[in-house]
Amino acid sequence: MVGRGLVALGVLCASIAVWAEEAGSGPATPGAQTSSVVLLDEVPNYAEILRHQWSVGVPPDVTAAERSVEYYGRLLETELQATTLGDCIALALQNNTELQIQRLGPLSAVTGVRRARSQFDPRLFADVSRDRLNTPATTFLTSGDPARESPIPPTLFTQNLNANAGLRKLFRSGSQVELKWTNNRYKTNPSIANPLVPRNTTGLGLSLNQPLLRDFGWNYSLLIVNVAETTAESVYYQYAAGIATVITQVERSYWALVAAIENVRVQEQGLALAQELLRQNEGKFKVGTLPQTAVLEAKSEVARREARLIDARNKQANARDNLRAIINYRKPDAAALLMIEPQDHPTVIPYQVDLGRSLQTALERRPELMAARLDIRGKGLQRKIAENQLLPRLNFVGAIGVNGMSGGRPDVQGITGDLPGPQAPESLQGGYGDALQLLTDGRYYNYSAGATIEIPLGNAQAKADYAKANIDLDSSRLSMRRLEEGVTLEIKRSVSNLDSDLKSIDATRLARELAEENLRNQQARYDVGLATTKDLLDFQNRVTLARLQEIRALIKYNTDLAEMRRVEGTLLEARNVVVERVSTGGEPWWARF
Repeated sequence: MVGRGLVALGVLCASIAVWAEEAGSGPATPGAQTSSVVLLDEVPNYAEILRHQWSVGVPPDVTAAERSVEYYGRLLETELQATTLGDCIALALQNNTELQIQRLGPLSAVTGVRRARSQFDPRLFADVSRDRLNTPATTFLTSGDPARESPIPPTLFTQNLNANAGLRKLFRSGSQVELKWTNNRYKTNPSIANPLVPRNTTGLGLSLNQPLLRDFGWNYSLLIVNVAETTAESVYYQYAAGIATVITQVERSYWALVAAIENVRVQEQGLALAQELLRQNEGKFKVGTLPQTAVLEAKSEVARREARLIDARNKQANARDNLRAIINYRKPDAAALLMIEPQDHPTVIPYQVDLGRSLQTALERRPELMAARLDIRGKGLQRKIAENQLLPRLNFVGAIGVNGMSGGRPDVQGITGDLPGPQAPESLQGGYGDALQLLTDGRYYNYSAGATIEIPLGNAQAKADYAKANIDLDSSRLSMRRLEEGVTLEIKRSVSNLDSDLKSIDATRLARELAEENLRNQQARYDVGLATTKDLLDFQNRVTLARLQEIRALIKYNTDLAEMRRVEGTLLEARNVVVERVSTGGEPWWARF
């Protein structure tokens, strides 16, 4: 059972704190908390990913479901467990399957926020490649011996080894910045045009692509993040509304079970009265003071009330199973769900019925309305994004960098006997380290600046996207209006129901008291022969009906009170249920600019 006091329910998307008003003892089992961590924060390592990708079909954890046979006996009869309404609510918040499904919604929305923020993550990149090309030489300006007569022409070759690395990042202004370090080792036949063999070149450059119209703005790049955050907030309120719905279902089912149990008790009392009357009539018939028809009437009434009792007990079993299925809780190592024996009884909980106050409260606190308002805001942000795409594309592009070079002097005397060997400045002769030294020298640099423009003729796609965003916004506004109208109707209906319930409770209590008094008087008249068996049976039926009507009026008031709190948006507060938002994780420092 859940503990008395604050019960922390570790759930998939939120931590629900429940202060059960009348709970049992012992802490709640945070069985779903581990799953939430796995789903939200843990990812497989590279070894697991490779193993999954190279395996046939889906990973084993996808198909490893619990055996269906474990659920075959979930509604079997077990020992009754005394349970309060607070216990049932807390257990349902932990174990209700529909609620567990709804918990995945905020989780998914949080991953959407993280994904939107990832556009600002810097990205490292690198590439390595090697190539070689051998071709026949078509000129004498290559190393070799031209005096040598051979049917095979000299071979001209080129060989490149490239190794590059860099860093890219999108800034909040929409600019794309790339820092790139390039390295090349080039080898070819020594010649006058290529005096450095091998030749090492290296460069370090910074490039910028800054939108000036489309995709421009310090906050434009944040719009996608804002849309995702708004969606996550809306889903949070939808989930809170789902929790309120489950609590209402638990309360309605709990009181339905109480009503079914009371119905069985009343029917048992009615059957006992009929059996006592039958016993009395049989005794009087034996002594000759009553005709046999009076005995037959009493026997008929006993049979009729036995049938009612059988039907009442069946309805009680069905009501209990319905509540058990909603709560969906079973003790550890137990095959069947918890058998619930209600401990709370319906009472008149004071509640101030005020249509104006309730309507104002609902408009301010109803989770569905708050989610709808956030949906409108999200649609407005999406229209802003679509509106930006109507602009032509005008980008400023620029780059700046430094470079260095070095190489080795080929070990040849000359390309021909008449021409000198390849010459290169002494300052460029050296290894890769010398090229890096020139890179930091600062004398060898490059820069560029310019602009690019793109004007779509017609721009049909952007116009269609903007029109759709406008339609979606209007649709959200109309949905909001429809929801407000529905909430207003629900508030009026709930206020009317509570007011009627209070009056009905007083009326049925008085009717039950008068029916019991009439039955006592009729029993006295029957004992002295002034009333018939049928008269007494009629008054017994009136008492049974009056008792049922009083109990039903009390239960209806408690059920309608829960519904009133739900439509007002105060049910979670009334039941001390707190739904905490899922953390989207800390924002890295590089995503703040």
